[in-house]
Amino acid sequence: MINQSDMQDLYIYKEIVNNALEGIMGIMVLSMNGKITMLNPAAERMLGLSDEDVGDTFINVFLTKEGTDDFNEAILASIYEKKKVSNMSVDYMLEGKIRNLLLTTSYIMSGGERSVVVVMDDVTELNELRDARTALEKIRELNREFEKAKDEAERANEAKSLFLSNMSHEIRTPINAVLGMNEMILRECSDEQILSYADNIRSSGKTLLFLINDILDMSKIESGKMEIIPVEYEPAGLLMDLWNVIFLRAQEKDLSVRFSLDETLPRILFGDDVRIKQIVTNLLTNAVKYTPQGGVELHAAYERRGGENIALTISVKDTGMGIKKEDMGKLFESFQRLDEEKNRNIEGTGLGMNITMSLLKLMDGEMKVESEYGKGSNFTVTIPQRIVCDEPAGDFESMKTRQEQSKKARGQIFEAPEARVLVVDDNAMNLTVFTSLLKRTRMQITTASSGKECLALVKKEPYHIIFMDHMMPEMDGIETLHEIQKMTDHPNQETPVIVLTANAVAGAREAYLKEGFVDFLTKPIDGDVLEQTVQNYLPKGLVTYREAADKTAEKPGIMAEEAQLSRYGITLKNGLPHAQNDEETYLGLVRLFLKEKEKQEIMRGFIHAGNMKDYAILVHGLKGNARTLGADALADTAFAHEKESKASNADYVKAHFDELLALWNQAQEGFSALWEKYDQDVEDVVCGEGQECLQLAQEDLEEVAALLDDFETKEAVGRLKEWLASPLEPQMRELLKSALEALEDEFDEEKAIALLRKEGGN
Repeated sequence: MINQSDMQDLYIYKEIVNNALEGIMGIMVLSMNGKITMLNPAAERMLGLSDEDVGDTFINVFLTKEGTDDFNEAILASIYEKKKVSNMSVDYMLEGKIRNLLLTTSYIMSGGERSVVVVMDDVTELNELRDARTALEKIRELNREFEKAKDEAERANEAKSLFLSNMSHEIRTPINAVLGMNEMILRECSDEQILSYADNIRSSGKTLLFLINDILDMSKIESGKMEIIPVEYEPAGLLMDLWNVIFLRAQEKDLSVRFSLDETLPRILFGDDVRIKQIVTNLLTNAVKYTPQGGVELHAAYERRGGENIALTISVKDTGMGIKKEDMGKLFESFQRLDEEKNRNIEGTGLGMNITMSLLKLMDGEMKVESEYGKGSNFTVTIPQRIVCDEPAGDFESMKTRQEQSKKARGQIFEAPEARVLVVDDNAMNLTVFTSLLKRTRMQITTASSGKECLALVKKEPYHIIFMDHMMPEMDGIETLHEIQKMTDHPNQETPVIVLTANAVAGAREAYLKEGFVDFLTKPIDGDVLEQTVQNYLPKGLVTYREAADKTAEKPGIMAEEAQLSRYGITLKNGLPHAQNDEETYLGLVRLFLKEKEKQEIMRGFIHAGNMKDYAILVHGLKGNARTLGADALADTAFAHEKESKASNADYVKAHFDELLALWNQAQEGFSALWEKYDQDVEDVVCGEGQECLQLAQEDLEEVAALLDDFETKEAVGRLKEWLASPLEPQMRELLKSALEALEDEFDEEKAIALLRKEGGN
């Protein structure tokens, strides 16, 4: 039984426990057998206990094994040796988590029984903070060591890149000298054995240069000096360059090569064509290297990504050796050669694919690889690009054919003075281009400006070939062809009809052939291709050949105006080839273009009337004329108008018509300046005082009009020129000049007839 004194002591201890350092230090009292006899509120929170646990709970239950051993030792020391144990650390389990407690134990007597007072402090967060500070300091030390190692590595890498760059440049200099001298041997030596040696030197030298260029590119990439320089370029031209590069290499191994192009790929894109060409060249070269038999295929396509942005996709597929699955990871590593034992005789640095991936990364591009060992591989690169001109690039096979025909036609020219050709086009400038391009062939060329006029000529005169424009008002080229086919009594039943069109996309040829045309030519017309096409369809007996004069040194005088005209959106080097690089022909086209300005108000009237069909025809002609003369910005904008007007998008046409006019007027201003500077028209022969003038009667003018009625245009033109070479009264001279201009520049016989008969009073 507890006496009154013990009760008093117990009360005092309880008060001490409950109130000592309330809320900060945890205090509990333990009996000799380890049961908790008293807790203050702070201890309850630390231990997760309550008053209900007092008297029945053993603290050891909540301690970890290591904590229990340490705690028992301290309790025994306090009770039996009456020692105070300070700052003992034990681990305590609370809600499944270990907490760190710092304990101090002291001996007390309560009611004649030995007890232990335990003062506790939860130092879990404090220990974690200390550990975190230690870890942070260690991380900081590691970072300092890392930065030091990084600086050393960067200095070493920079030194390596500088060494590689300098070494490569130093090596290139003597190699270029060796190859240059070797080229002189190949040109001037006639000894077959020496020429054989020289061929080997050239081949090995080019291989060495290729390896050095790879090293240079790698050093640029690693030093961060490789730059992406976007420009406007034509993807079709890029593919043609790639074809020329890879075709001969593939031919040497007897491999087939096939290129294809998405028919709707935009004609002009904005990107780094040089680096794209380098990427695809790497893929094509590898495909040829690692393909012992079969062939290589390239396909270019695209995916729209909103607005003017697209993803250009180029895939290169081969039937070569393929890649093992375990080698895929090595594919893009520097200086790696896959299947080394099998491919030991194949030249290369092993840098090509690494450089390719680095260039793709610089352009935000990506690559996908599919391969089956022993059967072949398919590499697909996707590169973001921006559209400059959405006009279709055209069919690759047609472009390749035109290039081949052009090469064949350069060595010689043909003449066919007895050949009769009819060309039908509502655009006067197109007719002038056509007749000018065939001027040196001396063929008899008749022109018609409408389907109706064509039908009248076809009924009367026989022709060896008929060239027909597609887009014409009232009766287009296809409708005109069908009318010719329906007619039975005319001399052109077997005459081949060739369509002239700007619709150069894949599948266009097949569509036109299905309508009844024998072939098609794309606009702007290429002079060499036109001549080759004419030769293909003319009876062989009408054609004679002679060697073409060497014109390599000839340069049109107007090329001096190239820089000045570029301010007006005109690129002479793009326009002159459409005139066979003939200055006089080009200036004649310029004069016709200047007269086209009157169509601006006609087009404005079509807009107000909502007549998108006729607007599309006129803007189609504007596009072709501008492209022919090298006014590419105007041509691109006109194409956009053509596309939208064909889609009946009158809102777009209205909103952007002023933009079209601004470019049109800008080009007009540039061409006006060129015309004024280079116009070499012969001065008029006018009647002087006392000089006898040629007097023409009404009957004379009617006679020329009658010739035109009978479609004898050539004779009518000859008569007018003969009269204009004589002194004339000013009024009569102006009349004859206007009539001649209507015939030669505008190909408008009806206008010429009206002028002549108006004067004649009929």
